Amino acid sequence: MLKQHINRIVVTVTVSLWLAVWGAHANTIDDLTRYFQDDELLSLAVADQQIPALQIEPAVPLVRGIAIVLVSTQSPSLNLDTGLVLADTLKQKGWRTLLVPTDFTQALATQSAVIDSPKPVANLLSSPIDYDSYRLQIIGLVNAAYQYANQYKGYTFIVAEGMTSAVLLDALHNNLLSAPDTLVSIGAFWPGRQQNQALIEWLAQSTYPVLDISIPTLSHWQTATVQPRREAAAVSLKPHYRQRMFTTNQYHGATSTRIPGTGSVWLGQEIYSWVRYLGW
Repeated sequence: MLKQHINRIVVTVTVSLWLAVWGAHANTIDDLTRYFQDDELLSLAVADQQIPALQIEPAVPLVRGIAIVLVSTQSPSLNLDTGLVLADTLKQKGWRTLLVPTDFTQALATQSAVIDSPKPVANLLSSPIDYDSYRLQIIGLVNAAYQYANQYKGYTFIVAEGMTSAVLLDALHNNLLSAPDTLVSIGAFWPGRQQNQALIEWLAQSTYPVLDISIPTLSHWQTATVQPRREAAAVSLKPHYRQRMFTTNQYHGATSTRIPGTGSVWLGQEIYSWVRYLGW
């Protein structure tokens, strides 16, 4: 317990330092403030900063809880556009949705990353990302989202994709964040063998329910761990684990590399099926 407490103090202090360099390149924040009125947005208090987020209210009287959806303009599957479609699907099922911007340009590494293995070759961004900085960013944002969600009754779950999901799994595994009622992990990966392989055990050892969704073209890094993730969860007798995969028709519909609205609807239906399986 003492170790966990010290870890949380260190995280709190370091997140405050990270926020000092929150730059003007947070594209999802720009999109939110550009396309939505001030009174349509809410502010998440992260240390001494106010980060805009968008809440979509449920469309039915029976509210089941809140979905925290971590979105980024740099994500092919969970950007603001697809997040809005997903939120529309969830609101019809009684879920309040909070879209939280997580663009990681402020976590760019100051020097070139050392690729520790030439295989698998990942589909990466043009610039490397600093792992520790980005993990701290996500910890700060999720804690702020938790604080906001605590004012509502019901369940709380998180939807995260790619490298965001990877650092989130790390933070949860190391008790740097409280576990959600369930996590929807979409194509979790990190472009480094050590962290990418660690994802397998982090998922298998997690104490919270996990809906693990794979997107074949997102990255070779995540494709390489699809079967090991499933096998490790089975071997560890992890309760409440489901692995699903987007098919080409579900997330493309054409030759685009971004998931269109139909894919987001599919994702919403998968999430609803999952939470109903959990009995919510």
